[in-house]
Amino acid sequence: MPKNNEFHRGLMKTAGIPDYKSIPTQAAWNGDVNGTINTIKHRLNRFQQELASSQPGVAPIPLASYSRDAGDLTKSTVVEAAINRYHVGAGHVGEPNNQLAQSILGSLLVDIYTVTGQFMRSITRNEQLRTDLDCALFPLYRSLHFAAADAFGKVFGINGAEIDVYLRNQLIFMSTHGVGVDTHVGKKMFTDASGQKTSQLAYISDEEALAFQLQVEDGKLMILNGPGQLAPFDCSGPAYQDITPGVATGNPARRGDEMNWERGVAGFAMGLNRNIYARIHSNYAAAKGSFYHSCYLEGREVLCTGCITVVDGQLTYINNWSGHYQPSQQQLLLAVQALQARGVDLSQTKVECQQADRTSTVTSAEKFLRNVGALGGDFDGFSKGRFVATAGKVRKALNDYEERSNKWWSAPSQKSKGILTHLKRIRDDETLVREVRFLLGEKMGKKSHYHPESPLKTSKDWRFSQDDKSQLRDMLDEAMADLERY
Repeated sequence: MPKNNEFHRGLMKTAGIPDYKSIPTQAAWNGDVNGTINTIKHRLNRFQQELASSQPGVAPIPLASYSRDAGDLTKSTVVEAAINRYHVGAGHVGEPNNQLAQSILGSLLVDIYTVTGQFMRSITRNEQLRTDLDCALFPLYRSLHFAAADAFGKVFGINGAEIDVYLRNQLIFMSTHGVGVDTHVGKKMFTDASGQKTSQLAYISDEEALAFQLQVEDGKLMILNGPGQLAPFDCSGPAYQDITPGVATGNPARRGDEMNWERGVAGFAMGLNRNIYARIHSNYAAAKGSFYHSCYLEGREVLCTGCITVVDGQLTYINNWSGHYQPSQQQLLLAVQALQARGVDLSQTKVECQQADRTSTVTSAEKFLRNVGALGGDFDGFSKGRFVATAGKVRKALNDYEERSNKWWSAPSQKSKGILTHLKRIRDDETLVREVRFLLGEKMGKKSHYHPESPLKTSKDWRFSQDDKSQLRDMLDEAMADLERY
């Protein structure tokens, strides 16, 4: 297979590639893919001629070398499946003129957008592994990627370029419990093998995280092994089971009362770009001895965290059990949808979803996607679940205060009126709750309400002080009364 980057760059140009104005049909996509494959031989012939004239004596490139035995980095059939799901869904819900239709169409378009984005990044960042076919399909992936963004914009009445903003708003912050654990453990210092003082908390860099990033090949979850080859990931064995009696340090990701308690589990984290990372967790009193869900992405926001069981590459189990992030049912749904979009075989996968009241339900991935996805109304680009109840109380407090402040006898301060207007503009539940926590201040009400930074970068001058005689402050403090468990 040629490794000539000049040839690959030529394949990745958009000349002659369809400029999709909408999501193509499955037949149209297959026709474009087949047409692309058929042109590779002609491009190779032309490249051979140019190479022969400029570098006499160079061995010719075999005409059948547009792919490789180990497989291409990308699979057009995965995109085809996402396109098919979109058209089937669009046929069922019709025009996006209600919240349910918008929710379903939005999720299906995000599938197409994220999987094509994944493929584009894989091709551009892996010059040594990408194949001629990968590069030849790159313009198709890019054209479809932008078409999905435009279609998403039409569904929600926004500029298609804002799709990344919507996806970022799906992320969730670490819970108060997670922040507390990381702060406590992070302060513990030990001497590492090099003699340097190092924290017990094992936050890893983006580069280090690549060692734990799972890839998808023929429906299986794969991971790079020691020699740098992709091998089936497996976390079902004793090392992942933490079966030592009375010892909870072997793999704290496993609680022992999971539906598949007889199998091991690995913790996982999925970020904005739908990459999934997984490994055994730990909690040892040593340098970098504690690895939690927050460590994959250095404490940043995630799409979902939890635990998975993978047997020889086959995903058999997934849950949303994570004290650090406490992802909701909606976050787990987004993660399972992302795995489906990337071509993971979910035919043998059980989904165990923990609800806000700590009860769990178990179902097949197929039923989970169908039943939870059919609830609709959840895909407006915002995270759901953990803060719904508290956010509802906050919004009621804001409405009650607004009604009260409009009475002839009321004289709200300019600060209170400004905060009221500011908070009523926030749609996302988690952002609203965290902003209120910030505004209440450290000494207002229960200390657990306090948050040192605003998620919206609001100035500290806006925060309530002890001297503020504000009914709004008191009402918000009361609305936050049940938040300490987060």
